[in-house]
Amino acid sequence: MSDSHPLHDHDHERKHQEGHDFAAANAKHFNENVHKFEQHPFAKELASRQLTAYLGAYPFDEEKTVMMDFACGIGMVSRELAPYTKQIVGVDISQGLVDEFNLRVNNQGLTPDEMKAVCVHLNGVEGELDNQKFDVIICGMAYHHIDDIAKTTQTLAFFLKPGGVLLVIDMLEANNVADNFKDAKEHIDFEHIVAHKHGFDEATVRKLFEDAGLIKFELNIVAKAKYHKFPTKIFIAKGTKPDA
Repeated sequence: MSDSHPLHDHDHERKHQEGHDFAAANAKHFNENVHKFEQHPFAKELASRQLTAYLGAYPFDEEKTVMMDFACGIGMVSRELAPYTKQIVGVDISQGLVDEFNLRVNNQGLTPDEMKAVCVHLNGVEGELDNQKFDVIICGMAYHHIDDIAKTTQTLAFFLKPGGVLLVIDMLEANNVADNFKDAKEHIDFEHIVAHKHGFDEATVRKLFEDAGLIKFELNIVAKAKYHKFPTKIFIAKGTKPDA
């Protein structure tokens, strides 16, 4: 990636956003738009591509794998991964999305022991999620909504078992997206819920993972997409928690 437009140079954007509570804004937005979650024409295709990317990045085992889906939404990807896992716990800060997730799980005939979602803001401390730890944690297309991605990555690493794997799918930084997003009509609707409108470069993501103590970092492009009408690329990043 070019260094001419690095993420950390967006000082004007960060100053504009200083003090803005992205978590609260996202929870409110998605609570109010639960039933629009799947309406984006690319939503199902992206969910399918995420499924393929996750299955290619981790050896899921239906008899053993315990997975967290962080920022799980209504569970579009989790439901596709259910046949490959022993248990899935979805985590989201939107109660509306969590309720819809659990409704669909119930309609699918799965029990909460097999798959469930909880509405909680995780901090990575003992006692959360009943001290449960996970073989693999996925987070798909949510990092650009999260203000403090360093803290989030550290928190997710906390919930991994030794040898566990974190998989993050999001947008690769692209100048055309960065330059044009401010002029897009959708900017009016989404600037309050998207903390990182420019996506992420590989060096930034690598540092997030390494600072969280994760090793064996990998980043691969899995799809081309349009973000608010502007072309970008979707990556999957992988990091492993060292064995105890």
